[in-house]
Amino acid sequence: MELFGHTNLFRQVGDILHLLSVLIILYKMLKLKNCTGLSLKSQFTYAIVFTTRYVPSLIESRTVYLLVMKVFFLSTSWFVVYLMRFKVPYAASYDPKIDSFKMRYLFIVSGILAVFFHYDTPHLVVDILWTFSEYLEAVAILPQLLLLNTIIEQGRKWEVLTANYVLCLGMYRLFYVFNWIYRFAYENRWNWVDTTAGIMQTLLYADFFYIYIIGMSKMRQTSLPH
Repeated sequence: MELFGHTNLFRQVGDILHLLSVLIILYKMLKLKNCTGLSLKSQFTYAIVFTTRYVPSLIESRTVYLLVMKVFFLSTSWFVVYLMRFKVPYAASYDPKIDSFKMRYLFIVSGILAVFFHYDTPHLVVDILWTFSEYLEAVAILPQLLLLNTIIEQGRKWEVLTANYVLCLGMYRLFYVFNWIYRFAYENRWNWVDTTAGIMQTLLYADFFYIYIIGMSKMRQTSLPH
């Protein structure tokens, strides 16, 4: 098993930003003992994404780097879900009233797309699960974006750590778009599933950056002396 394998700078930066986003969440919850501003529905969706993507291929990881990253995202995603859903005092700070996105539609649509439009290899079940995770990850941020938008509409301000967590997620996906462009241009590698999911994510995060600017401007306004 190789240590890192063949990768490029865009993917490495994207992975670092993804890793940083998880570390921000863990710091916020373990240090501040709350999950205010976080969407449990988004966290649960990401946990399902990593489970369906990584569990079937865990023992077949080609590099130590991939194996470590898979184990990290699998374990931390379910750990965060556990804290938010069951563990006091974290669960007490979760507000389900503003985490109102109907996430079942994300699973239904992603499942239908994965069954009919998936990777074409001999491993049918694994291919469908992986493709399902690609489509689902493209929309997993939606509950979190809706929650942040609701906070803005209520005239409240975001927590800095929560805002930076979502920003890191957005930048992670942006660098993965650069990664796909690089691989197409210089390695002649192109996959229509990745491209479709990437376009969906890019459009969603374009809306996120607009929400982020509004949210951060409100935070600055409330912090200025009167």
